[in-house]
Amino acid sequence: MSLAANSAVSAEAPRRETNASSVSDPIEALAKTVYTSAALDNDFYDLWTSTRLTPRQIAIFARNYGEFNRSFPEILSVMISHTQNIAARTEYAKTLFSEMGYGNVEKVHSVLFCDWLAALGEKMGDRETLVWKNMEKSVPVLPETRALIDGERDLYSSDNATGSGAQLALEWQAYTMLRRLYDGATLYKPLWKDEDEFHESCEYFYAHIGATEKEHKIESLNGAREFYVNAESLRAIEDGFTRHLTLFANFWNAIGRAMRQAAAN
Repeated sequence: MSLAANSAVSAEAPRRETNASSVSDPIEALAKTVYTSAALDNDFYDLWTSTRLTPRQIAIFARNYGEFNRSFPEILSVMISHTQNIAARTEYAKTLFSEMGYGNVEKVHSVLFCDWLAALGEKMGDRETLVWKNMEKSVPVLPETRALIDGERDLYSSDNATGSGAQLALEWQAYTMLRRLYDGATLYKPLWKDEDEFHESCEYFYAHIGATEKEHKIESLNGAREFYVNAESLRAIEDGFTRHLTLFANFWNAIGRAMRQAAAN
């Protein structure tokens, strides 16, 4: 659906005023439904946070999550280029800038993730298994991961309201996602003799659990509010939100199944 064809949700429509702190704000109310979704309550998190896994199992998670992680800045840039709304574009640009390490390549989020993987592999005595270039060759990307990435691209290049709903879903589940990923990572802390060294290796998680993801939630909320102008635009926001959460639920459950299968073989 083109921007021109959907004037009800176009970037140039006047923005309906809402009160961020009020329960009458339908955008914030929608965002909070993420906590009961299958995107956050699924087989992967149950497995990841309950027991230590083998390097082979971790590689399945890392290859697929890493593929999504690396693709996200490109996909977000698609949405930025698809809106002429300056306020919304500014909010999404903030998110993109932080994803890219605020201009420092060593702090790019996908780089920090790979650094953590390499450190974990080394402590587990199998560093090569968790090196990204090795996983690219040895671990296949699951169909559900491709579906998530392709689905995101479609959602973010759709009309502005649908794209903003998809981004709202992503960022409101992301804080809990990163917190649960960190919870699982702490199961391996005894492998580090120096506890400070463990925490230093976990910069990827701390970058998100700190200010970053809280800021991204606000940015996505503000972005979606720019496109909430009437009932039609709200339905489009809800559609993008729901479709994105479904893609995430399928993604995480597929990873959980593959990790359990690897343990059984």
